[in-house]
Amino acid sequence: MIRKTIEITENVTSKLDICEISVGLREHLGLSKNIHSLKISCGMHTVFCPIVFIDEEDLSLSLPAHIFDELHLPHQTLSLQGQLVNPRNLKLGPIIGLLTEIKEKDHHVHFGSIHEFCKELAAYCYTNGCLLYIFSFSSYNKEMMQGYCFLQDKWIKTTVPYPDVVHNRIHSRTLEKSKKFLDLTSDLIENKIPYFNDRFLNKWEVHQILSANEHLLPYLPESQLLESKNMLKSMLTEKKDLFIKPINGSQGKRIFRVKQTEENQYYLDYTTFSGDINKEYQSFEELFKTLYPRLKKEGFLLQETIPLKSYKNRTLDFRFLCHKKDRHQWKVTSAVARVSAEQQFVANLARGGEIYKPKEILQELFGEKEAGHLRKLLAELSIEIVEVICIQAGGEFGEFGIDLSLDEDSHPWIIEVNTKPSKSEDDLKSGKVRPSAKSIIQYCLFLYEQK
Repeated sequence: MIRKTIEITENVTSKLDICEISVGLREHLGLSKNIHSLKISCGMHTVFCPIVFIDEEDLSLSLPAHIFDELHLPHQTLSLQGQLVNPRNLKLGPIIGLLTEIKEKDHHVHFGSIHEFCKELAAYCYTNGCLLYIFSFSSYNKEMMQGYCFLQDKWIKTTVPYPDVVHNRIHSRTLEKSKKFLDLTSDLIENKIPYFNDRFLNKWEVHQILSANEHLLPYLPESQLLESKNMLKSMLTEKKDLFIKPINGSQGKRIFRVKQTEENQYYLDYTTFSGDINKEYQSFEELFKTLYPRLKKEGFLLQETIPLKSYKNRTLDFRFLCHKKDRHQWKVTSAVARVSAEQQFVANLARGGEIYKPKEILQELFGEKEAGHLRKLLAELSIEIVEVICIQAGGEFGEFGIDLSLDEDSHPWIIEVNTKPSKSEDDLKSGKVRPSAKSIIQYCLFLYEQK
């Protein structure tokens, strides 16, 4: 839904310290014809301003330069929503802050893997009367915020109001556990500012949550937290084929696959590790000697390997993006089929995979009638997963990426749950704002309106 917005400009023609409000805006807001001053709020900032009405039908508001300063607004033509909190108090907003890592070099700025996605968010915000800015820990200052706004087709660093809603897109788990993050989120809580997605969830935490729900157990590969050498040997002896995944990994990185043959030989495959690693071992001791230097650096999950349906002899899975509509309802926003590169056992684009439309792949593999049923089944399972996690994980989440696969019998399996899904694997159409960007801003608007 496109919301009615106010065009806010800086008054550079009048020397009077006065705010000019169009008659169209007065009628839209329901302002009395007889008031001569107005309280204007934006974020946590408030000013009192004498007003005059201008005979114009558009929804427009012209402010003196010092009012822009006092409201901490960038000195640009802005498009914002406005509503009367009471007959003499106009609230402008919402102000949406996106928290992430910012790279600044030689007067250029970059937001990493979500750089282009941020432009889409900004474009959708403009048409819906929101001000979006990108900020980091270094630019966070409760009294004087600075952030990057997409203005005049470029990112401009400027003073901005304190946010009404914050979307957490920090990519580093280390940063998210830092005192800086704790201090920032404590400020947000103190000021009653909603923020999402709350935090990263590691693979073991997700598995424990999902496996505690009996109706999801049939879709979960058997998994254990790797705690000892004997545990690895025992599970490998039983299952013969295992994935060893870092509990804090992403994008298919640092994953091992180990197979045990009937002759008790061991075959090892892996992603994104440097150094010499043999692929064949004559004993478990030889295998473990190779693995141990890497396994001791971080936590790993042991997961049975399920014989999954492939596509042209390549690994196949499905990424379902889910977004929250309101306090309780979720929706599937988009879905893609991911096919791995040759000789890869993960289908992530970061590992050279490709994306396809799920309908096309499913129809080719299972036929038209079965394809529709499977697409619906995978979508419903995705919603079940996010609902369970939101209830039991704690914190506020508004977006999940759910990775699912199918076996030869068309049975679905849960591969992974992502709280901050990659934007390179989204349903991107050149020049358009993708559905996931719209859904994130729509949820920000919901949280703002709930305040």
